[in-house]
Amino acid sequence: MYFLKRLTKSDTIFNKTELDQGKLWKKIGRKGQGRGQFDMPCGVTTTKSGDVIIADTENHRVQIFNFDGVFKSKFGSKGSKPSQLCYPMGVAVTSSEDVVVTDSVNAAIKLFSIDGTLKMCFTQQAAVEFPHGICVTIDDHIIFTDICKHSVTVLQPNGTISHIFGKYGDGPQEFDHPYCVTTNSSNQIIVSDTGNNCVKIFHFQGRLLRCFTSLDFHLPSENFVSLFGVCTDSDDNTLVVCNSGVYILTKNGRLWEVLTSDDGLTTPKCIAFSQGRLIVTQSGYDVKHEVCIYRYNKDDFKSLNTLLYYAISI
Repeated sequence: MYFLKRLTKSDTIFNKTELDQGKLWKKIGRKGQGRGQFDMPCGVTTTKSGDVIIADTENHRVQIFNFDGVFKSKFGSKGSKPSQLCYPMGVAVTSSEDVVVTDSVNAAIKLFSIDGTLKMCFTQQAAVEFPHGICVTIDDHIIFTDICKHSVTVLQPNGTISHIFGKYGDGPQEFDHPYCVTTNSSNQIIVSDTGNNCVKIFHFQGRLLRCFTSLDFHLPSENFVSLFGVCTDSDDNTLVVCNSGVYILTKNGRLWEVLTSDDGLTTPKCIAFSQGRLIVTQSGYDVKHEVCIYRYNKDDFKSLNTLLYYAISI
């Protein structure tokens, strides 16, 4: 068992030469059980002040860092009690800065105060089996994906079910392991339909608005696979983790390459946007267990663009 220890500079910042190159600003963490260390980090979100919140999945906890990547606090321990966690996958923040967590193995959606006090636990067996991705709308509806039910569930702010949509399949209203979900300022719901290799955008009530696949961008099929984390930026463009990189899917249907393996990505999982930065979790067995923070400058889009094709609206 690892002992908790004070973070050193080497735990939070890799060598300065690496950071001065390109868009990478900072790396946080390494494999371990101490504070500021990770074991398969997955979901990521931020508070209004820029604090970074991470689902530290195989340590069965949530960790919180300040804007500069310095460890602040943590909560959670492995177990099946309401206040405990068992493989938390996704995290999101409400308008009052409570933290919502998908407690996957416990088949629950849990709402904690920022200090880790449990405030709500949603466990309806008919509605949740293995929750994964999660987000919160501007009016505090909670939206989560279920990768075993192949569905998206929307909860009202008080924790009751608003509606559920989706089932297994490859049709427009169907999913095959929808891992992650986000929302934009119009309360549209954006899902990475991972098994179907596409990004789907829905009206809040679940009516499909658009679907993007490799065919829409005239790409080889192997270039638009392993879709995982999704988020939106301040202009409501969608950012999606794809293979070992990050693409931006703009509102007019263009697909641009934002981050690649040249920027230090090997096994990216989830992504968040905050105050001109992209925060990306990386995890894989016997490889990196870390959080990468990148500068996000929209003026760089054209110079980064290697894929300039137009998607087709449905």
